[in-house]
Amino acid sequence: MKLPIQELIENVKDELMCYEGAEALAAKWEKEFLDWVKKNTGKSKDILTDGKQMSFKIKDEEEIFEIADAYMDATEDGTIKQYWEKF
Repeated sequence: MKLPIQELIENVKDELMCYEGAEALAAKWEKEFLDWVKKNTGKSKDILTDGKQMSFKIKDEEEIFEIADAYMDATEDGTIKQYWEKF
């Protein structure tokens, strides 16, 4: 399953917003994700380019929840650098 990058961002941010007071965290995730995409385009098999549109490959919708939950865990544990290295 592939989602346009912007749709993935919106879905993950929606999930992060389920946590109380997570507005700034959701914005931070978006910025870090866009930085990650810029660094990893052409290197990651999960970033797909189809003409002008970029998409991200996921297994299923459950992976969106996992992305958000893992980021919350990484924030709490202070392991955000490792989160992006394994992303």
